[in-house]
Amino acid sequence: MRKKASLLLVFTGLLSLIAVQSCDKDKEHPVPYVMVDHHFNIIHYDLAAPGFSHQFSRSEAGGYRGIIVYRLSTDEFRAYDRACPCDPHNCTVSIKEGDMLRATDPCCGSTFILIDGSVETGDAPAPLKEYRAIFNAGTNRLHITN
Repeated sequence: MRKKASLLLVFTGLLSLIAVQSCDKDKEHPVPYVMVDHHFNIIHYDLAAPGFSHQFSRSEAGGYRGIIVYRLSTDEFRAYDRACPCDPHNCTVSIKEGDMLRATDPCCGSTFILIDGSVETGDAPAPLKEYRAIFNAGTNRLHITN
């Protein structure tokens, strides 16, 4: 009898684990994973001061549809994939002309705040996919990676 109870407990535990993993899969970002490993000197781009941003094409910097970099402070940067979460395979966000703080997607009309990648307006189901941005102030080089 104890053996049956133990087996039932193990089986229940396995089912719970499978259910939790399924929920985690639902939380995955809609933009597909691609390996990112891009280094560049910020002096060569419009990233001289906090509040400035620059967008790279996929061929320039990688990402699923390219990368947008936003300078948050003197030594802190944010890097986002340009693929829009509403339709990452077909839609690309771009820095809003005259507004380096926002990026927009012409497909769904969503607007994103580059401080944190959050959705400001529109129907995008998730914020922009963020990559790690590691800055070396001594060399003025930014490393963007997964």
